[in-house]
Amino acid sequence: MIYFKNYLLAGLALCSVSLAAQKIAKLKPVRSISVDIPEPSDICYNPTTATFYIVSDDGILFEADKDGKVIRKIAEENADYEAVYADAQNIYAVDETHRNICIYDHNFKKIKAINVPYSGGRNKGYEAITFNKNKNSLIVITEKDPITLLELDTNFKITNQVDLSAIASDIAAATYYNDFLWLLSDERMMVFKLNPATYEVLGKWSLPVINPEGMAFDAAGNLMVTCDDMQRIYYFNNPEKN
Repeated sequence: MIYFKNYLLAGLALCSVSLAAQKIAKLKPVRSISVDIPEPSDICYNPTTATFYIVSDDGILFEADKDGKVIRKIAEENADYEAVYADAQNIYAVDETHRNICIYDHNFKKIKAINVPYSGGRNKGYEAITFNKNKNSLIVITEKDPITLLELDTNFKITNQVDLSAIASDIAAATYYNDFLWLLSDERMMVFKLNPATYEVLGKWSLPVINPEGMAFDAAGNLMVTCDDMQRIYYFNNPEKN
């Protein structure tokens, strides 16, 4: 009987831990601003200049300061930019319609466009891009039906693909911060923290933001989320400290 009670208590403890791990915390914005950027689809941080790169559905790459003021921009004809990532050398903007990764230097000079084929509708291509340091791979993620994460090598060739459809109904953005992969769902209005090696969900946070399309962390760990329809940027404190 004692052993049974011990097993029962151990089981309840495990259930309690499991439920706690699945608990969804709520984030509250500390402020929000309107930006002169039509349909801001995604945002990423440039630590060298402490500025942000933002892409628009109109195929425009912007650089903005921490308050959303546009510093410069460059447009790509007949493109639908849905995601952006930057490293020390280049900026990578994803054209969803043509399945292209357009590469710019930090002077906004276009270097080239790399095509990464993917079947499906024109509006169901790549919606997110970032670099997974754990796997030393650039990753792109399709929006939905299914949500597919593709790992790319230095030649932009697909080396692995993972179905993430169990996580949410859609994925709108991705970023790598503090040794974890972070994903954003537009439809569920949620942020997810993932193990970058296994892609297991480690945490979830809900956002009081309609149509969240892009996300980035600044040097201090503050979270920024772009709202496509409202043309706004919402600022949040670090979710892990929430």
